Amino acid sequence: MEAVDLRPLSLGELLDRTFRLYRNHFALFVGIMALPAAFWLPLNVLVLSYQGTLMGRAATAPGRPPMVPTPGEIVGLMTAVFAILVLSGLLYSIAVAAASSAVADVYLGRPATVRGSYAKIHGRLFKLLGVILNILLRMFGLLVIVMGVLASGIAGIGLLFGGGRGNPIFAVLFAIGLFFAYLAGMAFCIYFWLRYALSVPVLMIENLGVFATIRRSIFLTRGRRGHIFLAMLVGAIIAYAGIFVFQIPFTIAMMVSAAQGHWSQWLAFAAAVFSSLGSALTGPISMIAIVLLYYDSRIRKEAFDLQFMLSSLDHSSSAASTIAPA
Repeated sequence: MEAVDLRPLSLGELLDRTFRLYRNHFALFVGIMALPAAFWLPLNVLVLSYQGTLMGRAATAPGRPPMVPTPGEIVGLMTAVFAILVLSGLLYSIAVAAASSAVADVYLGRPATVRGSYAKIHGRLFKLLGVILNILLRMFGLLVIVMGVLASGIAGIGLLFGGGRGNPIFAVLFAIGLFFAYLAGMAFCIYFWLRYALSVPVLMIENLGVFATIRRSIFLTRGRRGHIFLAMLVGAIIAYAGIFVFQIPFTIAMMVSAAQGHWSQWLAFAAAVFSSLGSALTGPISMIAIVLLYYDSRIRKEAFDLQFMLSSLDHSSSAASTIAPA
């Protein structure tokens, strides 16, 4: 059990405490993140097998143009990927909520288990889905608006100076416009996502409604979004590095095998398994950091450390009064 040490943290202290919590409760957090990581397994196998099929076709027919997938293959692959992404996203959101409860219990000195952390989602599942769906719709709408406005502006400039859609100048300007519109849309999405980054911890710890949760996250992240971005960047780098380290030996072996015209299905399966293992091992780090940032924001904005101390003193006084002799 961790000693409760509630105080404002610098970014370095926050990352240090994140890694300490992860190291001291390794089995707890890996067990929680194993659920979404395991569900990524069939998607990884599907993608790797499809890549191997294309590489095998190219190796067995050198000099010929690569075989274009049939429309049925494309539709089937896209449908399968979309279904797996939706289900895995749902499971990942549930795992993130469980991790929020686990970090909260560990950080405040309470016992935590994998089963108990998932059990706390009961009664909040529909709120959780509502929060995630609301945020995704906002992000998607923002991306479409930003890309639409910028692409339309660039297209207008292209038509003005290019003279028509058939002109190469228009095509080049429109392609450039789409590229920069996409970058601008992603930048806006990242900025606005930082406003909603604490939504899951807020929901799991404070049990507010969907819109109240989002408003609460916006309030708590105000003035802390730079720290959140840097902490999430570190977590994302570690997560992708872990997946890369675990998967790359098998990926290289698959590429060599496919280049020789022999596709090994067991190598694809092994690569997918180790990729999921890397995700389970490194995925919890960013979520631990998010929950610590939630408490850090409450400490800075609402003196949560003093509230917790006073609450602990009240509980101690109540317990002492119940066991004191008459």
